[in-house]
Amino acid sequence: MAPSSPTLPSAFLTPVALPRAHASFRRRVIPPSARPLLTAPSRPRVRGPLLTASSQSAPVSAPAVSSSPSPTPLYDVVVIGAGPAGLSLAAALGERALRVFCADANLHTPWPNNYGTWLDDLEPLGLHDCVSHVWNRTSVYVRRDGQKRVLPRQYTRVDRIKLKARLLERCAESAKVTLAADAVSSVRHEKQGLSYVQLQDNPQQSVQQVSTRLVIDATGHALKFVNVKPGKVPGVQAAYGIECIVSEKGYPYDSYEMLLMDYRDDHMLTPEDKRISLEQPTFLYVMPLDNGKGLHVFFEETSLVASPPMDFDLLKERLYKRLNYYGIQVEQVLEEEFCYIPMGGEKPDLDQRVIAFGGAAAFVHPATGYMIARALKRANQTAQIIVDELERGGDPDDVSRRIWNSIWNEGRNRQRDFFNFGGEYLQHIDLQETRDFFTAFFDLPTQQWADFLSFRLMKPLERLVFGLGVFVRTSNRVRLSLMMDSMTKGRIPLLTSVLPLYKVDEED
Repeated sequence: MAPSSPTLPSAFLTPVALPRAHASFRRRVIPPSARPLLTAPSRPRVRGPLLTASSQSAPVSAPAVSSSPSPTPLYDVVVIGAGPAGLSLAAALGERALRVFCADANLHTPWPNNYGTWLDDLEPLGLHDCVSHVWNRTSVYVRRDGQKRVLPRQYTRVDRIKLKARLLERCAESAKVTLAADAVSSVRHEKQGLSYVQLQDNPQQSVQQVSTRLVIDATGHALKFVNVKPGKVPGVQAAYGIECIVSEKGYPYDSYEMLLMDYRDDHMLTPEDKRISLEQPTFLYVMPLDNGKGLHVFFEETSLVASPPMDFDLLKERLYKRLNYYGIQVEQVLEEEFCYIPMGGEKPDLDQRVIAFGGAAAFVHPATGYMIARALKRANQTAQIIVDELERGGDPDDVSRRIWNSIWNEGRNRQRDFFNFGGEYLQHIDLQETRDFFTAFFDLPTQQWADFLSFRLMKPLERLVFGLGVFVRTSNRVRLSLMMDSMTKGRIPLLTSVLPLYKVDEED
């Protein structure tokens, strides 16, 4: 159980030390019996910068929300949502001297999501120390012959406790960020003036509404306050996973190695199982969590992207079939994880007053599901865009439109078209084609496939070289299906994504 929080002035909230959990880039649902117990400040809910453990002895001077019920507090920016995307943006805005109000009803609790990503994506952000595990070897089983391939790229599990503490510390140090453990019920805009953010009714709070020059929706895939253009339905990454203790009788994988993808299906023994496996491919994702012992492990059966999404019961059934086939005996399930990540589809409507960020802004990679490193990187870029546009001023709708067009500039739109084509292609190919595709994918020079996974193929010719590289290395069957999809589905968006028809901005 977490230690009790010290008594602090009501203007501050102390983050509670929480038990660590496994990391992945997927959403986790914790059974009630496994949920950590939290000790949080009693009501009234706290407004003001959060203190980290390092700052508890010397509270930071910061703007406090008015205790008078009559005036409506005014902020430069209101950020709705305090996940990694929202909190990193709030911190970056505060560091640029904007007054920020960040609201999230779950501010007192740990993030329900867990994140795995590549170490070289975190190092440039100065977050290499916000990880709990680093695997020097990452492997895949994607070949038809079942042979393993070891990838020369380090993988990591993000320590969500350390990362959240780091972002909260940045908020506190800026002395410009006010945080509230409140839900937002509505947003109202004045045509030529401010926006008003209504907080969830709470009679114990003196402040029920705040005003702002700009509203940011960082609530993730819920899309609570932004509208999405009608059009393509997103695919979904679905997965069922368990963090567990296994017996010493057998662990078939390298216990010092992170397994990114195991597309083998020799555990599907009956003709019907083989047929379903061929039509609806899934892979196993494995993180050994005990430094080489191979007893504390996270296993996850994953449907990379599908529409409609694969059923969780089917994924669970496949996972246990696979574990049983390899002689892996689960002695204790510590946590279950259910992953549901919309991927691809349409972006938000760029002609609206509320600005989205993170998952709400379609930052998720349409072909892989990765996002966290991208959101953390884009936080500083987006914060500077917001500062510049608020200083420039003008009609509020025009200000929002300019911010939207900077977030989704032409280069990023064309990059997303290319990734969308990949995600849509992966939705409908069978297991054999999937294996052939990823065999060619990982046969590319490491920098090329790494750049694809990490949103770094910004230049059209880089994408063209990548696509041709996969094409010449893959099977004739995949070549044919890629050509057919290019002509019938990719068309103009795919073509313009690989032609140098526009200038790539330097920040990309």
